[in-house]
Amino acid sequence: MELNTFLRLTDIGIVKHLFIYFIILAAIIFGLVVFFVIFYSIKYRASKVSGTPEQNHGNRKFEIFITATAVCVTAFFLVLTLHAMQEIQTIPENPVPDIEITGHQWWEAKYPDGNVITANEIHIPVGKKMMLQLTSGDVIHSWWVPALGRKMDMIPGITNHMWFTASEPGEYLGSCSEFCGMQHARMRIRVIAQSQTDFDNWKAEQLKSAIAPSTEKAIMGKQLFEQKTCASCHNIAGANGRIGPDLTHFASRKWFLSDFKRNTIENLHDWLKDPQQIKKGVKMPDFILSDKELDALVAYIHSLK
Repeated sequence: MELNTFLRLTDIGIVKHLFIYFIILAAIIFGLVVFFVIFYSIKYRASKVSGTPEQNHGNRKFEIFITATAVCVTAFFLVLTLHAMQEIQTIPENPVPDIEITGHQWWEAKYPDGNVITANEIHIPVGKKMMLQLTSGDVIHSWWVPALGRKMDMIPGITNHMWFTASEPGEYLGSCSEFCGMQHARMRIRVIAQSQTDFDNWKAEQLKSAIAPSTEKAIMGKQLFEQKTCASCHNIAGANGRIGPDLTHFASRKWFLSDFKRNTIENLHDWLKDPQQIKKGVKMPDFILSDKELDALVAYIHSLK
């Protein structure tokens, strides 16, 4: 691939091709080392040479050649690396992010242009270059979805930015790559790339008010949600809780608990019954609910689509 072609690639393409170039160079060096070890081991083996072999104490022409080659190769990769660094971090002076990601023990995602707030499942349109704003609400985290580009640290009190593009529709998985506590390994990421139409429809659904409970059990669950101070941590259509994920459209998500459990009635029931048993170290308290209260709360939360 020509240098000009390399320089025209997208951000993630630049990183991938730079990686491939380094792998090719490493393979060539490895191959040469193996070849010469085998070649000279055979050429100068004891059965073919008697006495003391010829002693050479330097070869100026070879030394100049190998030094010049190393300098040229290093300079070539330095240019590619510096250009890649510049291209993937072309952040404007006053960035306007498409998505604001905040790391907790879970991922909070806010879409400022539509005031959509969701958790853990990040939706993006295919083919659009998105700017992420990354920060943390507690300790240091690190955002990393390998198939979609590089990682970026999320540090309390500091705002970082990065570009983010999915060239094909699908679900892309990632995780926090900075040790952040007991449940670090289960702080996963799911990015859902979809067509612009599907993405717009998803945002429109997210902007709708929470569905009002229609069954007796769900109505009781809503009352419990308010009485048990769940709204102190979780937001549902106007509540101000921000310690836990927004639950306004909780049932529309495929997974919950930072992509750890499938969003089913059974899993939600187990979670509300004993949070520490499911995910030790989380901030979710055990409200010691009766079976009737538990069923009602599950019915209400799982109706929020």
